[in-house]
Amino acid sequence: MHLDLATTSMLAGMALNETPALNTLTPEEARLVFTEINRSMPPGPEQVSSEDCQIPVEGGAIRGRILRPSMTAKSVMVYYHGGGWVIGNIDDYDAVGRHLAETCQAIVIMVDYRKAPEHPFPVPVNDCYAALNWVDTQRSKLRIHDLPLVVAGDSAGGNLAAVMSIKARDESGPEIALQALIYPVTDGRMGAESFTHEDKQLFLTTEIMAFFWDHYADSKTRLDPLASPALTASLADLPPAVVLTAEFDILVDEGRTFAEHLKASGVPVSYRDFAQQMHGFFAMPAALPAAGKAMAWLAQEMDRHLNPTERKDVVVVGAGFSGMYQLHKLREQGLNVQVFEAGSDVGGTWYWNRYPGARVDIESMAYSFSFSDELQQEWEWSEKYSPQPELLKYAQHIADRFDLKSDIAFDTRVASAHFDEDTNEWLVTTECGRRVRAQHLVMATGVLSASKTPDISGRDNYRGETYRTGLWPKEGVDFTGKRVAVIGTGSSAVQAIPLIAEEADDVVVYQRTATFTTPALNHALNKDDASVIKANYAEYRAKQRLNVLGVVDERSLERTMDVSAQERDRRFKAGWESGILPGMLFQFADLQVEQEANDAISEYIRDRIRDTVKDEQTAQDLLPTDYPYGTKRPCIDTNYYETFNRENVSLVNLRRTPIETITQKGIRTAEGEREFDAIVYATGFDAMTGPLLRVDIRGRGGVKLTDAWNDGPRSYLGIAIHGFPNLFTITGPSSPSVLSNMLVSIEQHVDWVSDCIQWMKTEGKATIEPSDSAEQEWAEHTEQLANMTLYPKANSWYMGANVPGKPRMFLAYVGGVGTYRMICDQVAAAGYRGFQAA
Repeated sequence: MHLDLATTSMLAGMALNETPALNTLTPEEARLVFTEINRSMPPGPEQVSSEDCQIPVEGGAIRGRILRPSMTAKSVMVYYHGGGWVIGNIDDYDAVGRHLAETCQAIVIMVDYRKAPEHPFPVPVNDCYAALNWVDTQRSKLRIHDLPLVVAGDSAGGNLAAVMSIKARDESGPEIALQALIYPVTDGRMGAESFTHEDKQLFLTTEIMAFFWDHYADSKTRLDPLASPALTASLADLPPAVVLTAEFDILVDEGRTFAEHLKASGVPVSYRDFAQQMHGFFAMPAALPAAGKAMAWLAQEMDRHLNPTERKDVVVVGAGFSGMYQLHKLREQGLNVQVFEAGSDVGGTWYWNRYPGARVDIESMAYSFSFSDELQQEWEWSEKYSPQPELLKYAQHIADRFDLKSDIAFDTRVASAHFDEDTNEWLVTTECGRRVRAQHLVMATGVLSASKTPDISGRDNYRGETYRTGLWPKEGVDFTGKRVAVIGTGSSAVQAIPLIAEEADDVVVYQRTATFTTPALNHALNKDDASVIKANYAEYRAKQRLNVLGVVDERSLERTMDVSAQERDRRFKAGWESGILPGMLFQFADLQVEQEANDAISEYIRDRIRDTVKDEQTAQDLLPTDYPYGTKRPCIDTNYYETFNRENVSLVNLRRTPIETITQKGIRTAEGEREFDAIVYATGFDAMTGPLLRVDIRGRGGVKLTDAWNDGPRSYLGIAIHGFPNLFTITGPSSPSVLSNMLVSIEQHVDWVSDCIQWMKTEGKATIEPSDSAEQEWAEHTEQLANMTLYPKANSWYMGANVPGKPRMFLAYVGGVGTYRMICDQVAAAGYRGFQAA
């Protein structure tokens, strides 16, 4: 069990305060304890107005509270609070109601129904239904007019909300537009499997739930469908439902099953289980960040159901650097843009990759945006190669400075994007069901955002801690005193292994392919040096845009074998000591195209490995020998080879000793089993195409992109795809992309796409897509260039070789950033030559 940190802290606080279990108290005592818990929570938004009222019910009246948001309301929500029909009241839930009103833009009417055991079933049901009818008949007086009516509730309140929907259907009652059920109680038999799980006995336990049921309804009465909505004969013709559950909650199975039954009965359903959360988390929006996310998701789903299809000019998928800049550019053109982002914040690569040592491999001053002089002048980098936290802060600064987050839906993964030929629009649907129509679709999903699932036998057997470098926990990992296995030696592992080794008692690195890496020589960035660059940024950027890699370093025009051996060694030494990514490759012009030249530089690096690593066998195993240097993305490192001199670090050469299987306790090879406390999978990404193909993209005639690319990806300029009108891919396959400084390539792509969309608007064009012949010509050109180099000699992710079954072809454009820019500019200047616009 792994609760998030905020929830863990709250539970620990309750334990330290010796909060008694509610089932050990009388109902009155339980109510007092529950009130005290809620009194300790921060109040809700002050800008929400509040007005108490009296709601007539059989036998008298009950209290109600009307909460109005600060903005124009989109709906009216009748909210039934939780508490097992025994505890809780509208004062306890005031903060919840205020947050709901503001987040969901709803007028929230809280109902203080009478409680058991003084008022057992069916009194709470009757009170809630009377309140629902009262709200519907008082629309004019309450100033809610034609607003759609939503019933909502958490826990026992979720039970009552579900029952209201059934009762209104069966008795021709008020027209309910939506039911929002937050970890609802649905079945009085308490027979769901989750009731038996020890890790779900948090805040609400099986004993406490039995305590509530015993006070509310006896063993026979609780089987009434108006007490247990899961036992209703038919769930058909009920209003759409938004159902929310918590992973560590005994009610999780009840909620999930009820959602499934609703869906099977033809009811539109949005369902989400909030990971690492316990029962009651939703009612703590000011104390638990996850509660705020849950409310935001609820608001999103309410909008989706109450306003099924939104319309935008452009949908952008991804809020990394490319998605953010694309949003900014299109906004400047006056377009209405919606960005969807699977993460909880901006940053893309630098949001997800939080593993130890994660940092950029392009110098910080170069790896930054140039579109705003104010931005590039005001931001100060702390290091030559900035670490992940600083890069994420840079992304967040950009989002805040240009007010981008208001048009970004976070925690929202796009499930599908289908082109509608009748309207010339893309229908984009998220995994949680939100639907948006837009003329243009921009996939800014990044090239290294699809972490590859390790394909190692027995992976699910392991009972220890497991981590993937591409999906590292936000809170970090403490390896102190642990035995750690690291599988993989790509760029992520090269950065992570030295730091893991500083903490762990024992580190075993499992290497299939040895890596070429050179010293980064990272250091604090000298402010005077940074000031010199800033003073000449215009010239600096101009050099970047025309450089082959998008940097400012110049490549020598000399050929390797045209100079003496002494001169070659001097140049290679200079590259080794330069501490920059192209430092070695820029020493001569032919290092990536001539095997003899590459052999020379490869052997120089192997000599440096031999000089550094003390153990002869380990050094031999670390020597890359089966591919030319630079045909996989070269790494730069801090003490990578030196780490293998540590007594607590060892290397397993999988070419000689392959993994047979992952076991419950560790890893078994031909030499036996080793036990570990943690396994780190540094097994890379489904690069370039993976992020695109994980979305169900369908173009003209319903053709799937997966089918169109069955034999490998084809596109025109790496930007657009035949048969998929108005779809643009930022740094997509067959563009310079990963062979370049990504920020330079991103800016060029986004500027080009934005200009194209503006041209279409000016020319009155509804669609644009490349012709099949133009796409074929570009594919032949990119393949021809790649075959002129040594790149195809490596089984790299550049070739798709790291993903079983992936078509083998070179996935990037090797002609260089400057050449590519000129080609794209010429295409646009010629009226978008190679494109078909209508």
